[in-house]
Amino acid sequence: MTLDGVEYAIALFRALPTLFPSPTAPPKKLGHASEVLLHVLQPTEDPTVYTQKRSLSSPVLLFDGSGCFVAIGTTPITTFAKEDLSEGLLYLMAYYYTLHLTYPKCVATLLSVIQTEILQDAIHERDTTASYKRAMAEWKDFIGKQSCSGVLGISIVKKTGTTSFSAVVL
Repeated sequence: MTLDGVEYAIALFRALPTLFPSPTAPPKKLGHASEVLLHVLQPTEDPTVYTQKRSLSSPVLLFDGSGCFVAIGTTPITTFAKEDLSEGLLYLMAYYYTLHLTYPKCVATLLSVIQTEILQDAIHERDTTASYKRAMAEWKDFIGKQSCSGVLGISIVKKTGTTSFSAVVL
């Protein structure tokens, strides 16, 4: 069985917090840490009701089966085609940067790894938590290299002037 691009992106979003875990659990109502980043709406689920009940006000990517949008708090900010779901993580990171938002603790390690290893943006030494250092050490050990800059199991792919995420099959 092969995954289409949308299913692949959803699987990637769900796996990333497990690959780079943070010591803080997500709010119980959210369940898995991936729900902090992406929520796949059920056919009968109203996105407005979901964002109002959501316990975090951080940016979240919502997917309804036909399109995607980023919401911050209860406000939808950006919409884009489902074919571009793999770019959703870049949208989220852009809002964290643009609005100077603090990463939610339950996905801080993952977002810090993306910041340093994918976006190539250094983080301040005081922000390099023990979980970040451990995740990077484990990752470097896993790939067997001293430096894993740009080779994170996720790569940035340029296509017609846009940037998207895709996973590297190891």
